[in-house]
Amino acid sequence: MTGRAPRAIALAAAALGLALATSPLAAQLSRRIGGGAGAVTTRLHSDAAGGSSTLSGVGAFLEGRLGQGRVSLELGYLEGRLSADTGTATERDLVDARAMLTVRPVSSLALKAGGHLRGYVQPAGTERWVLWELRAAWDGAVVGDRVAARVELWRAVSASLNLPPGAAGARGGEVGLTFRLARSGVWARFGYAIDRAELENGTTETLEALSLAVGFGPR
Repeated sequence: MTGRAPRAIALAAAALGLALATSPLAAQLSRRIGGGAGAVTTRLHSDAAGGSSTLSGVGAFLEGRLGQGRVSLELGYLEGRLSADTGTATERDLVDARAMLTVRPVSSLALKAGGHLRGYVQPAGTERWVLWELRAAWDGAVVGDRVAARVELWRAVSASLNLPPGAAGARGGEVGLTFRLARSGVWARFGYAIDRAELENGTTETLEALSLAVGFGPR
């Protein structure tokens, strides 16, 4: 995993440059495709019977969307590095990927279902989560078509963990603001997300993320 985060940041920078350089094309294709890249700060807090620990770090992510009408496929990938703030937790790499099938019954409401993989990679091994999720997202205009707010909630209908004691469940949510440039498909977004995963022994892992992204097309 060493060196992955710098490579992801380089990919994010390249995607950002492409989005800005091709904004006229993005405006033409905005009904079907979209994508973005950004930076994220993360904080992982683990609370167990034997004590608690907190790690934090930075990372980069890419996201994309391919759609037709009210149906679309959304993809996302994030990676970064987490270091201990408190406790004796070992440094680890964070890798997160998802694929969601999305349906919009109305323009302001998106219903999603799909898979979500998350791994915490350490020298001693990888803690790997596999989640099958249902999500609902609401988008609403704040300032005309220039500024929009988003609220998204999700819950895992199935959760598995490759390490004992196993997974008991997971849920989370996200809020954000999206800003669009006039007469182009380019957007910028500020977001805050929080996920809470539960193990069968009562341990909880709460992952918070504060992100800044730019992209083109729908969001």
